[in-house]
Amino acid sequence: MKFSCLQENLNKGLSIVSRFISTRPQLPVLSNILLIAKKDNLSLKATNLESGITYKVGVKIEEEGEITIPAKTLSELVSQLPADKVDFLLEENNLKINCQRFQARIAGLPATEFPPLPESSGKPNLSFKTEEISAPVSQVSFAAAQDESRPVLSGVRIFNQDKGLTLVATDGFRLSVVGLPTVVSAQPIDLLLPSRTLIEVVRILAEEGEKEFGLEITKETNQAVFSLGRADIVCRLLEGQFPNYEKIIPHGFNTHIVVNKDELAAAIKTAAIFAREAANIIKFEIHPSASSGPKFQISANAPQVGENTVELEAKVEGENAEIAFNCRFLQDLLGIVSSEDIIFEMTSSLSPGVFKIAGNANFLHLIMPVRVNPEG
Repeated sequence: MKFSCLQENLNKGLSIVSRFISTRPQLPVLSNILLIAKKDNLSLKATNLESGITYKVGVKIEEEGEITIPAKTLSELVSQLPADKVDFLLEENNLKINCQRFQARIAGLPATEFPPLPESSGKPNLSFKTEEISAPVSQVSFAAAQDESRPVLSGVRIFNQDKGLTLVATDGFRLSVVGLPTVVSAQPIDLLLPSRTLIEVVRILAEEGEKEFGLEITKETNQAVFSLGRADIVCRLLEGQFPNYEKIIPHGFNTHIVVNKDELAAAIKTAAIFAREAANIIKFEIHPSASSGPKFQISANAPQVGENTVELEAKVEGENAEIAFNCRFLQDLLGIVSSEDIIFEMTSSLSPGVFKIAGNANFLHLIMPVRVNPEG
């Protein structure tokens, strides 16, 4: 194998592909990136067995070939090379690298040890415009579970209804639902995709500037392949019964608030200073008919540290109410909201709090409350 390419192009590809390397690989070869020099492209492949990627870099090839090279060593080395042409030569299982006055040799493992990765056939089952799907994925994926103890909760369910596509994710403590009425498919869709894979898809679409992408489902291998221009991302479809989330969504409210998102975020950030010493619990107190006018207060109380209270200007309707939440869940939510105002609705201190984005009827987020004693 003998080829040359520009340092900046290879460095970009390696930085993307390296994100699919497992931190605790089950096999030594899974710490490696597979390099395949063929025709006019260098294919970079990486996998953690749950998801994988193939990224193509334009190169000048003199001799075709393939080898796997430790991802960390190769990525760190290439990132330090000058922005110039880099020459590569494979001798047995050693990859020699030359760039200006830099020379290096990295020992690799045979390509035959690397697990096969499916690539797109070029005939996707579905096609999406990036602008239609990027924001919705961000608005639901953060609510998925981060651990793998219940795999079904680590995914995002994507399915179509009469009103278009719906994306939903939950970790059992919070729930995000986004409707996409403009994205309509003639064929039935009901997929459960790993949230981490979807996050990477959106990230790579932004990095590559791709305007659209394809999604191919292979039922035989229970896999999905995303076609993102230079990159193909493959992942396993998650299996299991997704929770019947619709039954926990309240169909009414007793208290309704419209508040500025930035002011709410600042108040929660301040309360979090005290809440971190009290299991991250902060409290909402709502008094629509207070003598001095409607009140919306956010407070945190940590007996060993102190307490704080912030009163916000808000449009408040309904009944007096108190409810407590984990402040980290609130901060995660506000991190994906870009509108000026956010809507909060509740029925009781033990029922889910409902959050909506003002001006966006297609988004809904639920957070389960924390039970606190009357003194808390």
